[in-house]
This record gives sequence, structure tokens and C-alpha cells, in this order.
Amino acid sequence: MTTKIVNWLLLAGLSLILVYFLGSIGCPAYHFLGPMISGVALSLAGRAPRVPGWSFPVAQAFIGALVARGFNHGFWGIMANSWHYLVAGTLWAIMLGAFMSLILLKLKLAHEKSAFWCLSPGGAAIMVIMAHQHGGNMPVVAFAQYFRVLLVSFAAVLISGLFMDAATSTKAAVVLFPPIPWADCGLTLLAMAVGLSLAHLMPFVPGGPLLIPMVLAGISKNYLDHDIFLPPWLLYPSYALMGWRIGLSFTRESLRIVARLVPGLFLGIMGMLAGCGLFGWVMARGVGIEPLTAYLASCPGGLDAVTIIAASSGADLPFITAMQAMRLILVISLGPWFYALLTRIFAPRPKGPPGPRP
Repeated sequence: MTTKIVNWLLLAGLSLILVYFLGSIGCPAYHFLGPMISGVALSLAGRAPRVPGWSFPVAQAFIGALVARGFNHGFWGIMANSWHYLVAGTLWAIMLGAFMSLILLKLKLAHEKSAFWCLSPGGAAIMVIMAHQHGGNMPVVAFAQYFRVLLVSFAAVLISGLFMDAATSTKAAVVLFPPIPWADCGLTLLAMAVGLSLAHLMPFVPGGPLLIPMVLAGISKNYLDHDIFLPPWLLYPSYALMGWRIGLSFTRESLRIVARLVPGLFLGIMGMLAGCGLFGWVMARGVGIEPLTAYLASCPGGLDAVTIIAASSGADLPFITAMQAMRLILVISLGPWFYALLTRIFAPRPKGPPGPRP
């Protein structure tokens, strides 16, 4: 038996064990968290299998369709009535990321051209690419971004578990093979397939494999008047792929490169979580929503991970979707410009003619 097959068996086996264990204790998003922990463990052990490149865009399309479930009349009402909270929360998270990154820079824990890309609250893959374009260190920024997603996911699962009551936790017991409404399921898969094709043809669209299927599924839901349906036996593998994507990003090589950065990075992410949690508390009081919904809407995680956690914890998915989608759009549009500006300010180009070559 080849090493590749053995590694895949280890990853799948450990994931199934953790999924079963976490599900048995009522942990929310256990289908996502178990594979993520398994990916970290096998990657740091040097036994990480290579996940096919096409699988991550497909998983993103499934999460995009899951997000589009919340695109109902309540979603658009939230966008219209609470847009000021959504925009303010996003700008607050961006400023928090910049402030925590500045602390890393002042403590000389990160290089000037990499620091401000390490703690951007969303769009991890996009921030890695933008950091590289502005002279940053891709392995450092990639590790920092996925470390942020990892910690935010753990925190969101923990907070969800604290707020969930016994009645809510029973939602984890779902039917794996339910009766399938073929019209709804077919239209959902068609919107995903067309969205993935457009994302492939338009690679310049940030987050295209998630955003374009999400938009098309939402349009199909509202204008063709059907429900977005994804059977669990299709949806749960996409959760696993998303978890593996995050977990397998933590290689031993990248950990050696950024070992000195980890303590400061951990404190910076905890500061972001605390700051976003404070805004969530303010928003819960101002809008009148449940604390769990406010926290998941404001936490600085990825849209995909937060959506999975929200869907399994009984929170208000339309509100969370509205704020996380707003954050993704603003971070993608404003974040690169803002962090590039900070990079130019704190990492100025050397003045004067270059010195003589040795």
C-alpha cells in the first residue's frame, strides 16, 4: 500500500473518529471541526495527503449555496434596516486588524511588508496574494491568516456551545439520506455549476468560487421561487474539505518559519475576538438580536467557516449572512488598498541613490 493511500486513510479515519466524538458531546459544526483538527494533526506529523486542487472551489460553491439559503425577505430587510451596523462592524474589524498588526510591527515580531496582511479579518487567500504583490512574505502571511481562521473557528464553536440549549443541540441529529425534492436540488446544483464555470472564466473576481455560486443560487431562489436544497450526504463532505483546507495549511516548515510570531499572533487574534465581541454586544443591544447571532455576525472569521457553525447552532442565519457578506465585500474592496497604504507608510522606500555594489 502506497504512502499516499495510507495518509488518506489516516486522515479520513481520524476525521470520522473526531466527527463521531464531537457530535456525541453536542459540539456544533462537528462535521467541519473534526476534519480541521485532523488536518492540523496529520500535517504537523508530516503525513498530510495532497487534496486535489479542484475540490476546494467545489466546497466553496456548496458553502456559497448554503449562505444563499438566507437570501430571503428577512435578509433584504436586515440589509435595509441595519446597514449602518453592518458597515460599522466591518470597518471596526478592519481597524482592529490594523491596530493589532501595528503592535506586532512595533514589537518587531513581523516584517513591515507582511505585518498588515497577517490579521486582515476575512478573505484569507486573497490577503495572501495581495501581500505577495506588495512584497510581503507569503508563507508568513498564509500561516497567520489560517491561524486566525483556526482560532476564530474554535472560539465560535465554543461560544455557540455555551449559548446552545438542549433543544437547539438536538438539531445536530439530522437524517443523512432524506427524501430529495429533485426540482429544488437540481436548480441548486445547476446554479452552483454555472457559478463555478463563471468563476473559472473570471479569475479576477475575488472569492469567485464562493461569491458567484452564492449570488446565482440567491437569484434562483428568489426569482424562480424554489428552496435551496442540499442533501447532507453532499453537504457534509464539503464541510470536511473546508476543514481539511484550513488544517492542512499548517505544515511543519511553515511553523518553523513563524514560530517566533505565534505568541504575538495569538494575542493579536484574541484582541480581535474581544474587540469584535464587544461590538457584537453593542449590536445585540441596539438591534435586539440574540447574543449568539450577534457574536457570530461580528466575529472576524471566514464567511464559509462562520456559515457552517451558524447553520448547525440554530442562530439567525440571514442576519449573520448579511453581516459576513458585507464584511467580505468591504474587506475585498477596501482591505487591499488600506493595508497597502499602511505598508507604504511603515515600510517606506529607501531615499537617495543606491549605494555602491560590493
